[in-house]
This record gives sequence, C-alpha cells and structure tokens, in this order.
Amino acid sequence: MSSVAVACIALAVPSCLFETRDAANPGTGTTACTLESPGKFKVCMTSAVNEQKDANYERTLSATFIFSPTPADSLDQNFTGTDVYANWNKDRELAVLGTLFSESTKTTVDFGDLQTIINKNTFVRFRSSYTLEVITPNDPSPPDTTTYKGVADIDVRNEGGQWKVSYWNEIETVPGFSTWGFLRGILGLRT
Repeated sequence: MSSVAVACIALAVPSCLFETRDAANPGTGTTACTLESPGKFKVCMTSAVNEQKDANYERTLSATFIFSPTPADSLDQNFTGTDVYANWNKDRELAVLGTLFSESTKTTVDFGDLQTIINKNTFVRFRSSYTLEVITPNDPSPPDTTTYKGVADIDVRNEGGQWKVSYWNEIETVPGFSTWGFLRGILGLRT
C-alpha cells in the first residue's frame, strides 16, 4: 500500500523543480592577438602591457627571442659584477614581465610611430621611440608613477605566417629617463 502512495505522489510532483534558461555568454577576456602583418606586434604588446596580461606578449615573441640593452645600461653600476643581461631569451623576458605586472598596479606603453629600417619578405626591422609608464603602490602615500623612455630596433620575422618579435635591441637613451632595458635589468636581478 505504501508503494502505491509513493507512486501517486511521484506522479503529482513535477520532474524538475527548476526552470531552464538560455546559456550565458562567457566573460570577456583578452582576445588572442593575431600577427598576420609585421606591425601587429605593436598592437599585441600594447594590449598585453596595458591590460597586464602576458598572453598576447608571449604570443608575440619568437621562440628564438633575444634582448640586448644599451651599452650604458649594461655598464650601469647597478649591474656591476652581475650577468643580468646574459642570454636574455623569451623565458627570461616573460619572467621579468611577470615580475613587472605583479609589482605594479598599472602599466601603459606607447611604441610611437614605428619607422621601418629594413623591409624584406620575411624580415622587418622597426625603430620605436617608446614610452613605458609604471604605477606602483606606495602605501600610505599616493602611488608612484615612473616613466621609462628609449629608442629600440625591434626585429620581426615571419614564422609560419605569424610575424614574431625575434630581437629587441635598445639603441638609444632619452635624456632624463631610464630605458625599459634598464627596468628589465633591475627586475631581472630579482627573478
């Protein structure tokens, strides 16, 4: 008798207590940057730095990436007796970028108007007069803003249809400012 009562109750209760709804769109995040033309590295690196998300920056770098500082930066007293700039490759660049993002509340970069120095079928060298601004917390005072400026030759190569940055060569300082290369060295001492 009790099994008949359970069956009657089960038929009277709807099979689903919840209403269905349309699926929500996934949250908007950083979109994958495409590198179908030589100058697109500027767009991808800018979005990565400004959003403090390294995915597009990493995507932009060639597996054979090399960084070279200015002679003034490599001889700076902060780096005396160190090999901080030795064998600076993609892994080192991304580790230092991660440190930069973790120690700052905001970063912005402006590569300026790129000047084409060399333009071949699978290789382009751009000259960039860049500005990098870094805002770091300074409790209880207001945050500190530090501006880095320099001139760099940036080589991009076509690697399977994607134009990747293979070489970043700091070539000139801007009076009154440290270069991004100098900042790389300072952060590199801690990574």
